[in-house]
Amino acid sequence: MRMQRIAAVARFEFLSVVKRWSYLIATFGLPIFLAVVSGTVLGAQTYFLTQRAAESSQFGLVDESGVIDRAVFEQRDGARVWTANGNDVVLYDNGDVATSDLESGRLRAVYIVAKNYLSSGEVRAIQSDKTPLLSMGGTTIEPLLRSLLRKSLVEGRLDGDVQERVISPAYFIRSRLGPEGEEVTGVDEALDLLVRTTIPLFLGILLLTALLSASGYLVQTVSTDKESKIVEVLLSSVTPEEILAGKLFGLGAAGLVQFAVWSSMVVFVALSASAALASVVTIPWEALAVAPLLFILGYLFLGSLMLATAALGANAAESQKLTMGWAMLAILPLMVLVILLEAPNGTLGQIMTWIPFTSPLTVIIRLAVDPSGIAWWEVIGAMGVLVVSTWLSIRVGARLFRVGFLLTGSMPSLAELWRQAR
Repeated sequence: MRMQRIAAVARFEFLSVVKRWSYLIATFGLPIFLAVVSGTVLGAQTYFLTQRAAESSQFGLVDESGVIDRAVFEQRDGARVWTANGNDVVLYDNGDVATSDLESGRLRAVYIVAKNYLSSGEVRAIQSDKTPLLSMGGTTIEPLLRSLLRKSLVEGRLDGDVQERVISPAYFIRSRLGPEGEEVTGVDEALDLLVRTTIPLFLGILLLTALLSASGYLVQTVSTDKESKIVEVLLSSVTPEEILAGKLFGLGAAGLVQFAVWSSMVVFVALSASAALASVVTIPWEALAVAPLLFILGYLFLGSLMLATAALGANAAESQKLTMGWAMLAILPLMVLVILLEAPNGTLGQIMTWIPFTSPLTVIIRLAVDPSGIAWWEVIGAMGVLVVSTWLSIRVGARLFRVGFLLTGSMPSLAELWRQAR
């Protein structure tokens, strides 16, 4: 193959793609738009939930067993009320009155301590149908009711410290080991879990989107060239192999630029947040570091297969159908994302690391979730498998690409495809 011809095809394909308004909007405008929209929506929801959590909620409590300590309740507007964490618990002597207030919407829920509570521990919770769907009042008041029941059961029966520990048996101070082995306190477990699950998912989607986007350009340009008959002009001066290599590198460069822009935005956000989050969450820098290389290798592998199969289609619709299978294989890690997040270094994760179709996303997810659980030789080995697979796919793909380009307007037979692949 002549490198000068390949470079000319690559340069033409690269410039024809990057000058499109759709490419510029998808590369620069879409991430900004998504960031603004998602930030606005997240901010609005956070504000709404914060305001909702700050609102006082009323709950009813009926003590049929007589074990509740009434000293914690104070008289207010003719009712006995206990205020806990911004929620009012109204003590009722009559269950029917409590149910009536529940039906009217005055109460969020009514808790009834059964007569045989000491032997059964039964507390019935009746929730109003007017309670907001996402209300967390019940989840916040029930632990406080448990503490009240424990306090009522042990009041005056145990020493002060022992009684306090029975009521509140443990106060957990969470910490984690830092990168240098030091203990870091003040870990926000919910935030850490959110980041550790969101970042792998986001990185996986980002990598997959960039791969499929770049590969989609390949399918589109091949089908356009075949339908417009421009391929007949190209074949007069450039071989099919040179066309394949030029399109692969040119459109791959466009995809790499797109991925670099998206990744730089992610890195910028991560760096901006690292100062505030470094003490409470783990930023997967290893995954961010190897993502560009995995994109290049994954693109060359999938792109060569898509380019070869797209050339076999007689039109754009047929080319899209022929390449759909490669896209489905590429998204397999996202289909089993729950398993990879729960057991990133399990049997499934290790197997998918060595399969070229799934290794880019799998390695990214494993490095993001548990970088210490994947050995350096696994990462290098996965890249080696991708390199070998890419070499083989380009060798076989070039032959199929030549058959598909030469037989314009018709679909080659399976026998012809098998003969060329051999």
